[in-house]
Amino acid sequence: MLDQLQKAGGNLAGSIHRGLLAGLLLVVATQLPVFSQAEGGKDSTPGPQEETSSPKPSYDLVGWGQLKPVKGNEGFYDFSCTAREKGRWKKQKVFVKLSDGLKVLADRRVKLTEFKKDDKAYVLGKNREDTSVNPMGLSFTDYRIIGVQAVLKGSGIKVNKDYRDRRDKAVRWLDTQVETSDGQLKVTFFEQKGYRVEADKRTLLINRAPAEAELITSNSRGIYAFVLGKKSEEHPDTGKKSDKKKSVFSTNRVIVLDLTALKLGLYQKLYN
Repeated sequence: MLDQLQKAGGNLAGSIHRGLLAGLLLVVATQLPVFSQAEGGKDSTPGPQEETSSPKPSYDLVGWGQLKPVKGNEGFYDFSCTAREKGRWKKQKVFVKLSDGLKVLADRRVKLTEFKKDDKAYVLGKNREDTSVNPMGLSFTDYRIIGVQAVLKGSGIKVNKDYRDRRDKAVRWLDTQVETSDGQLKVTFFEQKGYRVEADKRTLLINRAPAEAELITSNSRGIYAFVLGKKSEEHPDTGKKSDKKKSVFSTNRVIVLDLTALKLGLYQKLYN
């Protein structure tokens, strides 16, 4: 019996020793590429974490309003906007200069049939679940999103998740995914499939997609847009002293807003 215990103890000690040795080798192996990178060796290619850790661009101007071209100053626009300042939205009047590499997105109204399966969609409404019992005694739950004011899809959409309708606090922005849209829009919401979106003629159906820069540059009357810009030292020559005090921002990111959605107050609910 004593011999068996001693033998077992020896086997255990050997296992522990081998485990520690394997762990030490693993640590050394994982450290080798780090050293070679630091020394500028062959393994100096950045890893996946380094490639995705680049900081997001920051902007001095984040605002939406009306862009009007400044006469005699190509590329410059008057921008009467509601802009984000120290965590709040404030009214401002500034100049905007369109820079090289301008990227434009544009909102346009679409039909339900343009919402395709697996599209990400933001629905402004309220979710409702009604459970009923049929004559056979089986319960059935009808999942719906009602009071739907708007459904948005496309690129670069960020919604104000804190928004609540004044008349009905249950109405808010819902983050969903389209299941079907064959005449009747159904979405996945809260991991529960089959929410039926009760959209009607008054519901704003908006798709945000890339557009040509000419949508802005060829418009002499002005447009409504969301602008992301950085402070600029360039200044238009308007001949007005008051204009010299205006801030100027350079931008290569503009989202053209839909006029109907603007008139119906959608963007106040989306941004403010």
